[in-house]
Amino acid sequence: MSGERGRWLLIGAVVILAGVALGEELYRRDIARRYHMVVESRHQLEAQFGEFLTSHEQLKAELQTEQQRSKALSEGLAQTQAELDESLARLAQETQQAREFETRFSAMRQQMDQLQGELAAALQDRSARAKTGGAAAVQLERVMVSSAGTSALEGRVLSVHRDWHFIVLDLGWGEVKIGDTVSILRNSQMLAKARVERVQAEVCAATVLPDWETADIQVNDVASLL
Repeated sequence: MSGERGRWLLIGAVVILAGVALGEELYRRDIARRYHMVVESRHQLEAQFGEFLTSHEQLKAELQTEQQRSKALSEGLAQTQAELDESLARLAQETQQAREFETRFSAMRQQMDQLQGELAAALQDRSARAKTGGAAAVQLERVMVSSAGTSALEGRVLSVHRDWHFIVLDLGWGEVKIGDTVSILRNSQMLAKARVERVQAEVCAATVLPDWETADIQVNDVASLL
């Protein structure tokens, strides 16, 4: 009886030991499985970190590129703004100059209209004097001077416009042409030179040349064609 009981106790102990061994094996396998999972997770995390690091470097490089591009765009914008400001300033200056030219042109038109009127009046006066016999006296004031085979035609200054450096002479189509140069004399002393700009039947308008003007021209000064 005691032998049977001992055998069952031995069987029970073996079963218990087998159960403990099985539990330890299962526990070891679970630990190993968890370890492999941790290792795999670590590998995945390392791979993700590597991808993240690569992405970070790419983003950093792209950011530097964008910063350089932004700097270049800012410099280009600043240069464009400077050129625009310069163009606006030049436009304002040219607009001001255009206005000044318009004002001067308007004044010159008025002066030319006045000069045209004086030319017409001079023609009428010459015609009236010709009808009353006064033309003969005027014609006597023009002389032909001959010396050593050369000749110079002389006339008189009818009016002076100092503001615009214009004078009106009693020399017409048959005596001068546009572009001719005349000397203005008084008592045989040269006062200035002038260039013929407009010519009518018996009178002409000439521009006084600044480089040759030594004294103020007056009415009745002598005009000698060079």
